[in-house]
Amino acid sequence: MRPRPTRSARTRGGASLAALVVAAAGSLVLTGSPAHAGSASVTYDCVFSSSHSFFTTTATLTAPATAAAGQSVDVKLSLAGKGPANGPVALPAASVVPSAKILVSGQAPLTLTAPASNPPVPAKGEIPIPDLSGTLTVAQPGTVTLTPDQLALDIPSYGLSLGCTLQGAAPVLHTLTVTPAAGSATAAVTNISGRPASDTTGARPGDVLTLTGAGWQAGAPVGAVELCSLAGTGCSGADLTPYLRVGADGKLGGTVTVGAGAAPGPHRLRISQGPVSVSLVLGVLGARTLQVTPGGGGPGTSATVTGTAFDPGDEVAVTSLDKDGRPVGGAGPTAPVDARGNFTATLVPAVGAVKIVAKEKDGGDSADIPWSGSADGGSSDQTLRVVVSGGALTMSAEPGEVVLSPVTVDGAAHDSTGSLRALEVKDFRGTTEGWSLVGTVTDFRNAAGAAIPANRLSWTPQCAVHPGSAAASAVVPGSAGPLSPTTAAALCTQAASADPASVTGGHFDAGAALKLRVPEIVQNGAYAAVLRLTLS
Repeated sequence: MRPRPTRSARTRGGASLAALVVAAAGSLVLTGSPAHAGSASVTYDCVFSSSHSFFTTTATLTAPATAAAGQSVDVKLSLAGKGPANGPVALPAASVVPSAKILVSGQAPLTLTAPASNPPVPAKGEIPIPDLSGTLTVAQPGTVTLTPDQLALDIPSYGLSLGCTLQGAAPVLHTLTVTPAAGSATAAVTNISGRPASDTTGARPGDVLTLTGAGWQAGAPVGAVELCSLAGTGCSGADLTPYLRVGADGKLGGTVTVGAGAAPGPHRLRISQGPVSVSLVLGVLGARTLQVTPGGGGPGTSATVTGTAFDPGDEVAVTSLDKDGRPVGGAGPTAPVDARGNFTATLVPAVGAVKIVAKEKDGGDSADIPWSGSADGGSSDQTLRVVVSGGALTMSAEPGEVVLSPVTVDGAAHDSTGSLRALEVKDFRGTTEGWSLVGTVTDFRNAAGAAIPANRLSWTPQCAVHPGSAAASAVVPGSAGPLSPTTAAALCTQAASADPASVTGGHFDAGAALKLRVPEIVQNGAYAAVLRLTLS
């Protein structure tokens, strides 16, 4: 366990290493045709342990207007404005490794990375974020949308990986037109039944794909039509029904129906004619689902409705229905579907409602979920609350000095030994934060000013639960080794918990065996140093 930054037990809270990252967003640049930029304000929630930090910035995505199918293009992400604020512990140079995920419609997400290149960052200073880069290979002719998603800052020297989640609907910042590759057979999906005309990369079981193409062997039959993994493996035509042909002009036309057994997820649709084959990226969408919280209530109850696997980029209308399937309560709210197919809306179901339905604007497809409504006087829910106040994080030590064993100068190095005064740590805050007890030491000096360097003092930490006391989680001793006047060494730590419903803390004993390596030749006299212990 690495030492936590030193800070007062009275002020410890959410502003710990979680404050190292608040958010990261910026602009993408794809090489190729002239670049076009799109911008939007986005907010990220960055989480470390149970601490949340929000950061709002402008994400600007720059990309070419067009690219050829199969072309690999460079992608670069630059951060707008200032970087996130560091926590209360300084970061060494080249210690922060950033990465960002970009959602690519019809294809696997693209991860952009950059090597650690930051200068030393002081406590609570600004963490600079370098440009992030990667390579995107566009697959099929058509349109590809680029949308910002999760961000991360890895700090290997502290064993931390801080994730930042995009809040609200993810904005589409750019649409790339993918043209057929030159000098080869081409194929493209021009329409998918039941989907908006602008979306040609996602289909559901039962949908019919309309395809066109050119450059095929004139008049020859089409061979296999298969669904494969994105890597091009595991191909099978069992879940497809094709009606494709190639005319005398070498143009491909017809339809392919997606069967009920097609597994949801990203795929490649591979069309073969003899030795020639073309692969198109195709996402098979899962069944639309709804969740409502709470699942019922009396008149005036506000319900949060969330949906998954709806048509990305569409808009849904949320209403309540009575037992005969008729809308009640008037028009309900509308909500946009983000690039991941999710939406959230708030609805007050009308009296007499037994079902909540979400219906897409394009195509009219819908999903529903039961609602357990109650009439006036039917029931009474009473909320019970109790407040449990947290205590303090404290440390106490046995009074008195630590007297190390005497040594005599005789031309050989000698060890002067002793033990820390007994220490007790009590953590009764009732949180998930954990704690760390660290130490630094000054040089040993006598009355004449002669010194024995601080790093000649080493310790072997000892930690345990106080006899007869309870502890919520384990306490871990630091590593045995030398101490420093500037770099804190861990004596004992109790790790923070990632489970927000758990608790850390308890009553613990701490101590250490001490050993001072006295040099072969040193001025005689009584030497003294100060060992400072800090609990945070």
